[in-house]
Amino acid sequence: MLIVLSRARATEGARDRLISAAMEMARESRGDSGCLSYAFAAALEDPSEITCTEIWRDRAALDAHMAHDHTSKFLSCVQGLTEGEPVMTFHTTID
Repeated sequence: MLIVLSRARATEGARDRLISAAMEMARESRGDSGCLSYAFAAALEDPSEITCTEIWRDRAALDAHMAHDHTSKFLSCVQGLTEGEPVMTFHTTID
């Protein structure tokens, strides 16, 4: 299994647009082959900080997800809605 954690901060005034795009992305991604879980959450201490937790069957499933139209659409849509690039970490579990 592959777990992907990402974190970004919404720019001033962009939180609602970022959340809307994230909700659509989560709905679409949950239907991707190999997607075991896909969720966004806001930090309790700072609601402008948005975290995404993705769990994939394997790297091939994540790679296929990255090639989907809904992923490209999301990445284009959120440009300018976050401060800098998201911080991402990748974790592989041993089955």
